[in-house]
Amino acid sequence: MNNECMAMLAEQWEHICQNYSSDDLLHAFQFIQDHSLILVEEFYKKMLVEKESAEFFSDDLIQQRLLDTLNAWLLESFSVGINKRYIEAVQKQHMVGHVHARVGIPSWLIMRGVCEIERKVFELMAQKPQHDMITTCSYIVQIMGFSTEIMCRSYEAKTAVNQEIKHSYRLFSAMQDVAVQKDKQRSSLLDWENELMFKVFSGNVGFHHPILSKSEFGLWFIHKASYAFTGSDQVQLIIDRIYQVDQLNTAVIQCTQKDELLELIQQIRDLNREIQLLVDQLFQVSEYIESGNDSLTQLLNRRYLNTIISREITFSRQNGTPLSLLAIDADFFKSINDKFGHAAGDLALKFMAEALQKYSQGSDYAFRVGGEEFLLLLVDTDVKRALNIAESIRKYVENGMITTSQGQQFRFTVSIGCVLYNGHPDYQKFLDTADTALYAAKNSGRNRVYLAKNELQVAVANTAESVQR
Repeated sequence: MNNECMAMLAEQWEHICQNYSSDDLLHAFQFIQDHSLILVEEFYKKMLVEKESAEFFSDDLIQQRLLDTLNAWLLESFSVGINKRYIEAVQKQHMVGHVHARVGIPSWLIMRGVCEIERKVFELMAQKPQHDMITTCSYIVQIMGFSTEIMCRSYEAKTAVNQEIKHSYRLFSAMQDVAVQKDKQRSSLLDWENELMFKVFSGNVGFHHPILSKSEFGLWFIHKASYAFTGSDQVQLIIDRIYQVDQLNTAVIQCTQKDELLELIQQIRDLNREIQLLVDQLFQVSEYIESGNDSLTQLLNRRYLNTIISREITFSRQNGTPLSLLAIDADFFKSINDKFGHAAGDLALKFMAEALQKYSQGSDYAFRVGGEEFLLLLVDTDVKRALNIAESIRKYVENGMITTSQGQQFRFTVSIGCVLYNGHPDYQKFLDTADTALYAAKNSGRNRVYLAKNELQVAVANTAESVQR
């Protein structure tokens, strides 16, 4: 959360307080001061009976540390309207949100506790009704809600950073293993197999051979590589094959029939060849994994565009679900670079990426496909949602203000082409239609969203026109 955002939130907090008189603010603070311990107790009473909160809260922890902390938070939050320290108040909520993210306490759990506090406030006021009770309750609920909102903003930002760090570590771990482990682990797998074969064909009776999952290769893959390559299709396949080899290895040790023994050994060899092939594929993935992201915006680049769109088209056709695509391009982008420099252009591109991420969901795919052109593949999305997202992105960019490192400020706009998948199996047709819609948006004045008409819509429109004539 940057300083500009902090200042904006402080202004919003001040605006809430300005809607109430100084007597209202003082009365609310006195009410909280008089009942804060009761409210804190109500908060943690609910937490202790929640099954989901057991891992975060214990009675000892609450009694020793958290009661005083929450009590202080309540008093500080409702003293802001009196002391006018709005920036400090926002910073406080920001810090609390960071702590929750660091500990791993989910936002919904805090929100549930806040709801319990608000419920208790109404209960206490109902016991001694006063003429200004509604005003006091209104102010208390607004401050509780707004302070919680700031905490949630901070929580989400910190959580996103944590996830990015974990993701970066996985990539780092994978890339390190490529250099160090590629040949070593291939040799380790082969050595395990050769040692088993030597023991079998040397005529030893009652020999022991470690299962593959406990060998150097197996331990490396299960405890390290499987994490480094999280998300790759090959990971679970390799793990399954390792345990299959374990079962065959046990059968080999117990087998006394030569023909059956030879068959078991061949099955192990076949599985090991498959494991080796899958591991080689993983190493190839890791060698290219960084090139799958655009270095400036961290969105996907063109490398996996065709693969992803082809896969989603197949899913859409097989399951009858809608699929939409937005082609997005900055208007007069060259003028930004010419007037403010390429660093300013980079800021504009990052801002566009931020807009795509803000209005898309986890199942959607955002790409920077080159220069100032972006694509947003909207999974399970009909025209209505696609147009809403496109318009939200357009407005977000139009209303945004970019500030350069020299303090210069500028705005810019984007044009967006929108297309609904029409069932054609060739993904290039889908991409071409989105591009055509984008050019139509630019040619019709820029800073607008243009919805492409698919061939079926055009045919229906032409038929209707002919009938009217």
